[in-house]
Amino acid sequence: MRKTATVLGTVGAAMALVVGANASANAATYVNAGSDTLQNVTSTLTTEYANVDPGGNNWVTVNAGVAAGGVNTGKAECNTQYGTGANPWPNGSGAGINALLAQRSGANAKCLSFARSSRGPKAGTAETTLNFVRVAGDAVTWATKKAGAPTNLTQAQLQGVYKCTINDWSQIDPTLSGAIQKHVPQAGSGTRQEFIDKVLGFDPTAASNGACAATVIQTAQENRGDAPQITSLDAIIPFSQAAYGEQTNPATGVTNHTNGFVLGQIDGKAPNTAGFVGNRSVYYVYDPLNGQNNSDVIGFINWAANSAQRPIWAAYGFAV
Repeated sequence: MRKTATVLGTVGAAMALVVGANASANAATYVNAGSDTLQNVTSTLTTEYANVDPGGNNWVTVNAGVAAGGVNTGKAECNTQYGTGANPWPNGSGAGINALLAQRSGANAKCLSFARSSRGPKAGTAETTLNFVRVAGDAVTWATKKAGAPTNLTQAQLQGVYKCTINDWSQIDPTLSGAIQKHVPQAGSGTRQEFIDKVLGFDPTAASNGACAATVIQTAQENRGDAPQITSLDAIIPFSQAAYGEQTNPATGVTNHTNGFVLGQIDGKAPNTAGFVGNRSVYYVYDPLNGQNNSDVIGFINWAANSAQRPIWAAYGFAV
């Protein structure tokens, strides 16, 4: 799994929270999918929890967007929904949330026990009938690898970039030049939604953004500075502080996909500091009407959110 002894060394005290873990004849398999931002820390947490789970259950964390048949969880419902020739696994927070709702309606087989989400529920939708449990803090900001670019942009400048009133780096710093290539992550991404909601205040890909909407590239996987769609050294991309932290911390063992991109401040404030406009919460989401054994899921979530696990969250870049 994606961790090293440095990270694992933080969980000794955590394991003391659950004692006497014994394999059970009634053991079940619990599967989670959804947010890319949360997948690596969740992989470590579910692996550790499997060692102390009093029910002896199996805990499986599936990476965002794995192809159909790419993961065999050993759970029949998952093979039906995401097995060979079926559907790709949920890619992003929205996709994981929608999969839970589809399971409730019977449109999906009941594979997922909970979803990972880097955004909260959308008001006025069926999402509010799911249980969103806050497990950590994060922040979404902008990043670039533009040589000589300022470390700080104002929120108004970022809005100008995505409204096409600022099209060249020279409009930000007269010593620079180069057409700004604008990105938002793939559809369904929680990082995309939070960047739109908290930082921009409008959807730059919507028709209401006029001709500018067509210039915003919206197909790169979130938190990947090496995504093939990012073809310009003058690009600006949204990025999660936590994803950046885990990728640049060798102790996690997570592959570094930053590709030279550096996180920027907004209005003179760094991500996760007080008053930063892109600060956000991240969640584990489950359906109270699931019909599965939610008590086991709640047991894991409570364990994962406990203060004893804070060193793991911190190692993966999350605010604690």
